[in-house]
Amino acid sequence: MDFKDKVKNRRLELGLTLEEVAKIVGVSAPTIQRYETGEIKNIRRDKIKLLADALQVSPAYLMDWDELTDKNKINKKSNLDDDDVFTRAAHKVGHDGPLTEEEKEKIALAIKIALMKNKE
Repeated sequence: MDFKDKVKNRRLELGLTLEEVAKIVGVSAPTIQRYETGEIKNIRRDKIKLLADALQVSPAYLMDWDELTDKNKINKKSNLDDDDVFTRAAHKVGHDGPLTEEEKEKIALAIKIALMKNKE
């Protein structure tokens, strides 16, 4: 599978919009769309890392550096009990330090509500 297809397929699997991914990567939504169409082929390393983080995969998976190792990671759906997912999400919005179980539950509920509203 090509880079462009991996980006688009994974974004859709996660239910993310172009705008949501663009915000995490620090580029515009049209730029993400150009990644997905293959119009942009040369992407800076820092943007590859941020894109991989947004899509919850490794840069190696996106770039075909180590597809066998990373295939297991991509097949695993995001686990809301995974401390790393919560920590990264909280860190992106300015929360420092470990999260309590109550904070994790509130985040999980907020994500579920947002996903339900997004589907409407």
